[in-house]
Amino acid sequence: MIASLETRDKSVTRTLQGFFEKILDTGAADAVLVPSRVSDSSFVKPCLFTRTGGLSRTLPLGPGFFVNAGPMVSRLTRTPGGGRMAVWLRPCETRAFVELTKLRQGSRDGVILISMDCPMALSREDYEAWAGKGPDTGTVEAWIRRVYQKTGSREPAGPEPGPPGTESGIGKWPVSRACQVCDTPWPVNADVSVLLLGSDLDRTISLRGDTEKGDAFLAGLELDAGREPETRKTVMADLETVHGSAFQAMDAAVQEQTHAMDRLAAFFSACINCHNCRSVCPVCYCRECVFNTDALDHDPGQYLAWAGKWGQVPLPFDTLFYHLTRMAHIGCTCVGCGQCTLACPSHIPVADLFISVSRAARAAFDYVPGRDDAEPLPLSVFRESEFSDTVGMGEVP
Repeated sequence: MIASLETRDKSVTRTLQGFFEKILDTGAADAVLVPSRVSDSSFVKPCLFTRTGGLSRTLPLGPGFFVNAGPMVSRLTRTPGGGRMAVWLRPCETRAFVELTKLRQGSRDGVILISMDCPMALSREDYEAWAGKGPDTGTVEAWIRRVYQKTGSREPAGPEPGPPGTESGIGKWPVSRACQVCDTPWPVNADVSVLLLGSDLDRTISLRGDTEKGDAFLAGLELDAGREPETRKTVMADLETVHGSAFQAMDAAVQEQTHAMDRLAAFFSACINCHNCRSVCPVCYCRECVFNTDALDHDPGQYLAWAGKWGQVPLPFDTLFYHLTRMAHIGCTCVGCGQCTLACPSHIPVADLFISVSRAARAAFDYVPGRDDAEPLPLSVFRESEFSDTVGMGEVP
């Protein structure tokens, strides 16, 4: 089913805040997880609400994206919590959560996944400049209108025209590279999808139930009937073209930078082994990372032996091995959220490489992270006929 929300005071943010309030007031869910400011700071993080009082601080469609909430939902659903939650997730966060459920690190029982056409994200530095001391309603609404404009063009091509003598508008803020190249910036495998692309946001917002659970959830809220925006599919096609071109350009650059081991080493040469990329990665799934164990705690004499053999040993050690290990673990399941790049203090474009490798791995295994709960992880199953051209065994009859 498709329901609709009438836009309040031409504010998409206030309309969605009212939607969350309705969820709690009607008992459709016992709690709502949604990005929110938690203090006087302009920054946001996922917050779990059981009362409506604090929902006025939420920013469901702002460009602040400092943590992927997929693991948060995993943590909240790993064991039965005794309540029902509605969780507001970006498409990449939904994909991450679905991947974690396949590893039995979360469950869709007792949770309603609500996802939306993605509002895109800024780097931490650009977000600070954009938000100032705190984004006001006008700033947030301007961002929303820029992102979901009907033309479908969301390229950060440069500043939009502004009044003479003033800085131009939202368009001057370059969104993260991961957002620029995302091949699925709309909901997939959610229970409820919020259809923003192509909508007249000054009038209504459409919500579509994509599962039986989602249909029942919307029916219980007794919302007005709605329909899918007429230009939505056109806008989505435009975005596929724009983002596809951006990915091809990025992929070519990454291949040039990393196609040989010496170039790959140069790509990661600024790595300080802080492991921030691992900490924020939503699908880096090991409960205990080998890089936190004694397995790589080399004896001091070993470093001296290596230095004697090679003439020099860069410290910290094992940085390239660390990234290759992560790539082997999540090459097929990277959801392209870009958190690794956003968290890197050395400004290494980690996500560019991981997204590039992931697209190739996905094509090889015909696998898309988060697409289907029942689709097994590629490295967890064996097919006799797979990669026959590589192993030289021919097709198995």
